[in-house]
This record gives sequence, C-alpha cells and structure tokens, in this order.
Amino acid sequence: MQLREATSNDVIGIANLHAKNWQQNYRGAFSDAFLDNDVVGERLEVWTKRFRTANSNQLVTLAEDRGKILGFVCIFLADHEAYGTLLDNLHVASSAQNLGIGTRLMASVAKKCSMVDPDSGIYLWVLQQNKKAIDFYEALGGNFIELVEGIEVGNQKVLKCRYFWPKPSVLYENALQKLKKYER
Repeated sequence: MQLREATSNDVIGIANLHAKNWQQNYRGAFSDAFLDNDVVGERLEVWTKRFRTANSNQLVTLAEDRGKILGFVCIFLADHEAYGTLLDNLHVASSAQNLGIGTRLMASVAKKCSMVDPDSGIYLWVLQQNKKAIDFYEALGGNFIELVEGIEVGNQKVLKCRYFWPKPSVLYENALQKLKKYER
C-alpha cells in the first residue's frame, strides 16, 4: 500500500468510494432515494468540480494498492481562523478497514499540517449517527467540541459533531501510537 497525491485521473474512483461509504453509513441521515439513485452522480459532480477548479489550500491524498483506491483524505489547509485545517473527507473502502489505512491517512494529514503551520489545529465534522467514525477520531485523540444541526445534502437536517486536535503533533503522535498495533 502506498500514499500519493490524487490527480484529476482519480476522480471516478474517489467519487465511487465516497458514494459507497455514504450508502453504507448514512442511511437515515440522507434519504434512501438519494442514496440509492443520485449519490454516485452527485459525488462525481462534486469531485469533478473540486479537481477542475482546485482550491490552492485543497489537498487530496490516496491510499492505494496496485492501482486500486483503498481510501482517501481531503483537507483544506488554514480553513478556519480558530480551528485551522478542515479535514473534509476521510473514506476507507469497507474491504480495507481495520488495516490501519485510515490511521496512516490521518498521520499524513498531521505531518503535512505540521509543515505548513505546526501551531494551527485540525478539525472535522462527522454525522452524529456515524459512531464508528466517532470512535476512530476519539481513539486518535480528537476532542468533541460541539453538536450542531445542519443541512448537508438536499433538504434533510442532520446532527453533526465537530472534532478538533489543537496541534497537528497531537494527532500525529496518537496516529503513530495506534499504527504500532499493525506492525506486530
């Protein structure tokens, strides 16, 4: 498995993985009609636009094995004055979960953020119903900051949690500790 920066050639694979993870984890938060019929096209449109008009602070990193995308992470550096870098997406294929891929992607985010601004934080939003993701972020030392109601996709309201690491080094050290279990 290797990590590399994503390119526009990866859009279809990223969109498909993103859509599949939403279908698996967000039943009840998003409508079944959206998840069953529209999510692949909608995610493809979003990712095509993101790569066509890439924001200078956007960075997308892939985890892949022999050309197959196992996971990806998307961040927006220096996104928020108080919270720092936004970790906008982290997705790992269900067949590749519990292998340390998400943790490796998180460590790569922390390392990149440390190079840009070691004193700035990292934050993310996660839907409250996604307990598996919340457990993962808490295991990496993420601090729950707040729960807010928002509209993510369509007109359906969702509850989302903000998690925060005050410095990239905090996330990096926690990720390295967690990765030790995969080295055994």
